Amino acid sequence: MSLLGPGSSHAKLVGKRVLLKSSLFSRAFAGTIAAADEVGFCFISDELIAALREITGNALNGLDKPNVYLPFSTLEWLVFSEMNSAAASA
Repeated sequence: MSLLGPGSSHAKLVGKRVLLKSSLFSRAFAGTIAAADEVGFCFISDELIAALREITGNALNGLDKPNVYLPFSTLEWLVFSEMNSAAASA
C-alpha cells in the first residue's frame, strides 16, 4: 500500500508532525510539513535548522525562521501518526 501513490494528494502530509530521515543527513529529524507539491515538501524543524547552521556557519543568520524544502527523492523514510479511529469516534 502506497500513501503517496498515483492519484493521491501530497496535501495529506501538510500540517503533520513527522520524524524523517533524508539521504542528505546522517541522522533523522523531527518537524512539521508546512507545504507539499509533486516534487517535495517544505519542512519546519528547529533540529534540522540547527544542523544546517553547524554546516553552513553564518549563511543562515540572515534568515528569520527558515524552512527547508526537501525533494521526495532524498527521503529515506518518514514516520507520522494517524488519529486512532476509536478516539476519533469517541
